[in-house]
Amino acid sequence: MGRISGIGTTHVPYLMNAPENLLIFRKLLCAFAERLEGRPFVEPAEALEEMGDDPEAVAREHHRLHWEAFDALRRHVDEEKPDCILMIGDDQAQCFQENNLPPYAIYVGDEVEATPFYMSRFPGDAEYVKDTWGVAVDHTYHWPCDAELAIALRDGLIEDGFDIASSNDLNSERWSYGLGHAHANTQLFLRNDDGGIPIVPLFINCYGSELAIFSQLTGGEPPPAPFPRAPRSERLYDMGRSIRRILEERPGNVMICPSSTWSHTWLTKRHGRMRMDLEGNLEKVKWFEAGEAARMREYDSPQIEDNGDHELRNWIVAAGIIGDRPMELVCQLASWVSTGFRVFGIWR
Repeated sequence: MGRISGIGTTHVPYLMNAPENLLIFRKLLCAFAERLEGRPFVEPAEALEEMGDDPEAVAREHHRLHWEAFDALRRHVDEEKPDCILMIGDDQAQCFQENNLPPYAIYVGDEVEATPFYMSRFPGDAEYVKDTWGVAVDHTYHWPCDAELAIALRDGLIEDGFDIASSNDLNSERWSYGLGHAHANTQLFLRNDDGGIPIVPLFINCYGSELAIFSQLTGGEPPPAPFPRAPRSERLYDMGRSIRRILEERPGNVMICPSSTWSHTWLTKRHGRMRMDLEGNLEKVKWFEAGEAARMREYDSPQIEDNGDHELRNWIVAAGIIGDRPMELVCQLASWVSTGFRVFGIWR
């Protein structure tokens, strides 16, 4: 019987940039929220209190706190010594776009390419990337993957009624950076950039019908036809249960790793895209800590979108895999300066 362990984390893009540049991203997202809402951005009271008189110092501290949490997760990875990490992330119109947009997909190649520093373009970023990872911003990684496990998961899921797509090449004429940022950033933040632990990337279409927001964010045109809605939460949870069955029937030690920011300030419709759903996220952390993550099966659209929780769908798959195992909370960060709620946890 195979062993399943887990860590939950985030792929927050700000850590791909020098700490002092976090505020640049924040300004861009606040301006984007203004465009979407058609009115000036009003800082919530929590953000004003957090940032105080020296927002740059707060940005640097939150940058440090995120790295501290990742370091704690990496220590657990080293203790657990998994044979493979099943990395569960969304794809924000990168590897999968309007011409090819499955509800979920799995990478089945034995190696995956990633050129992840395409957003590290502000002053100081090249030096930061060199100091942190020892490479230039145009560096391309080639990371080993467990193709045998990926194929077993794909075929087993289809056998169980989950018609998952698969791919062994993530580049196309529309995207040339290989593995998208949800998975590639997580690799880097977990200090697995040397490829010491093989991975299996699992992609969830977390943004569904709102995926076009990313073309708007970068100044592009919306697609000619609406995107399909995201997979239903009950379907994602049940797919996780099927993954658990497949893993338990195989030998080996697999670590699952959902990677998400939970509520995003600039995505939370019910607060005018100006405040994250702090209260709802704190409640859901307690569900995971109490071994009640099965409650996520009932959390679905439109509430997910209203609360800016699109990426929690990655954690819903993980909830199905983990079952009623309680999560040990490493850190939770309601980071107003970086516009999101992030959770770092461990399942033993």
